Amino acid sequence: MTAPAPRSLVIGDYTVTAFSDGLFETTIDVTVGVDKAMTQKISGKALDEPVFLSVNAFLVEGRGVRALVDAGTGDTMGSALGKLPDNLRAAGVGLDSITHILLTHIHPDHSNGLVDGVGQPWFPRAEIVVQETEIRFWYDRDLSQAAHDRQLRNMINAKKSLAPYEKRTTRIGDGEFLPGVHALMSPGHTPGHNTWTIEGGADSLIIWGDTIHMAFMQLERPEIAFVFDTDPAQAVASRLRLLDRVAADRTRVAGMHLDFPGYGVVRKRDGRYTIDAE
Repeated sequence: MTAPAPRSLVIGDYTVTAFSDGLFETTIDVTVGVDKAMTQKISGKALDEPVFLSVNAFLVEGRGVRALVDAGTGDTMGSALGKLPDNLRAAGVGLDSITHILLTHIHPDHSNGLVDGVGQPWFPRAEIVVQETEIRFWYDRDLSQAAHDRQLRNMINAKKSLAPYEKRTTRIGDGEFLPGVHALMSPGHTPGHNTWTIEGGADSLIIWGDTIHMAFMQLERPEIAFVFDTDPAQAVASRLRLLDRVAADRTRVAGMHLDFPGYGVVRKRDGRYTIDAE
């Protein structure tokens, strides 16, 4: 399959470019806490019917910065994924030129791609930037503290992918990290799930990570949560808060699982949300 061409937006002094890591295959049966008949009705899909979600990353360039927001899956999630390094290089972006990896959170499809198949860093000069709450949960805790098998696997992956960068990892809280680049937690999907806002003049873009996985369901019914959510109720609350915010101020968004290139504008009408592709 031919990789989709990178797509850029200019936000003040920054250029933000979407890159594809590939497509993640799942089903709508990964929902939790909602009626399965309802999800089938609004999606038009059977519970076991394949659903293919984009896995996107965003390159932020300007002011001497070449920062990648999330790192994709690496070679850990099948042959349809792990395309990010090749797609960056095909666009003339050397992996050793990346100055920062700004993580939205530490899940396999966002952070496993920090390392190659033998555990060596793909981005040898990059500084990893992650919310303190997030890295404490996935990296610092002992494996015996995992609540279930999925969480255990994610903790093992986190230790593998972050270990080579341990001396080049910056733990942050909310606020401006780089000029015009702001971090703000939106917890629930993971404890320290983070959004990155890129500001320039009167323009801005929120890279909202996994605020939405399946737009064809979660825009109509934002209360739909997934087995991937650490705290489903908190994830729903964060999603509604962010949807209302960006719909009110018309801030453009970029999502890791919105259809490539992942840019859009959220609108709210009669209590329902839509996203117009940018």
